[in-house]
Amino acid sequence: SWPWQVSLQVRPRGSKYYVHVCGGTLIHKNWVLTAAHCFQNWRIVLGKHQLKRAESHFRYPAHSELDYDIALVKAATDIQSSNFIHYACLPRKQINLKPGHYCWVSGWGDTRGGKENVSLAEALNQAQLPIIDYKTCRQKKFWGDHVRDSMICAGFRDTEGTPAACQGDSGGPLLCQVGRDRWEVYGIVSFGPIGCTVENKPSVFNRTTAYIPWIEATLPVTYTNKDMYRKD
Repeated sequence: SWPWQVSLQVRPRGSKYYVHVCGGTLIHKNWVLTAAHCFQNWRIVLGKHQLKRAESHFRYPAHSELDYDIALVKAATDIQSSNFIHYACLPRKQINLKPGHYCWVSGWGDTRGGKENVSLAEALNQAQLPIIDYKTCRQKKFWGDHVRDSMICAGFRDTEGTPAACQGDSGGPLLCQVGRDRWEVYGIVSFGPIGCTVENKPSVFNRTTAYIPWIEATLPVTYTNKDMYRKD
C-alpha cells in the first residue's frame, strides 16, 4: 500500500541472513531518505524480490544526531519504478500542518510495545497519527527541549490501544495527503518513548521541509513547485 517504503537491513556478524532494522523512503531512482541514527552497512529492500546494496550514504553535516537525524542513502544501481515500487514526493513548499491533522506512519516496527524484547512485524503496518502542535510538544511533561523547531510531533495523549511509531520504524516516513492523489513525506521517524505508547510522549519526526535545501544540494535533481528536474 506504500510503494516507496524501504526496509534497511543489516547482516549480524556470523549470520547468513539480513534482518530489518530501520525504515526509509524512496524519493529518487537511486536515493533513499532515512534517519541518520539508523544507517550502517545495510542493504536496501523494495518490492517483493528486488534487492539493492547501498553504495554510499550522506548525513546532514551536524554534530548532534538528535538535532539533524536525517540521511540520504545512494543505491549502487538504479531502482526502477514498477507496479509495486514508486518514488515518494517531497513537500512542495513550507506548510505548517494544523494540530489534529491526521497523517500516516508506516513500517515493520514493533507492534507490541515491548520495552525489552522487540518483536518486528512480518507485514508492513500503517497507522494514522494526529499532529500535535509544537508548543504542546515542547512542554516539560511532553518532550521539553528535546524537541527542536526542525521536528514534528504526532500521536495520541491517551495510551490505551493507540498506535505509535515504535522500534524498527525509525527512518520511515510520516506521510500526509495533499489533494486527491498526492502523498508527501512531511517527516522522518526519529525517536519516541521506550515502550512506544507512553502518556504525553508522542512520536517525534524530523520535519522534511527543514532539510529541502540540503536534499536538493545532495541529489542530482532539484525539486520545484510542480515537479523535479535533473541538474545536468
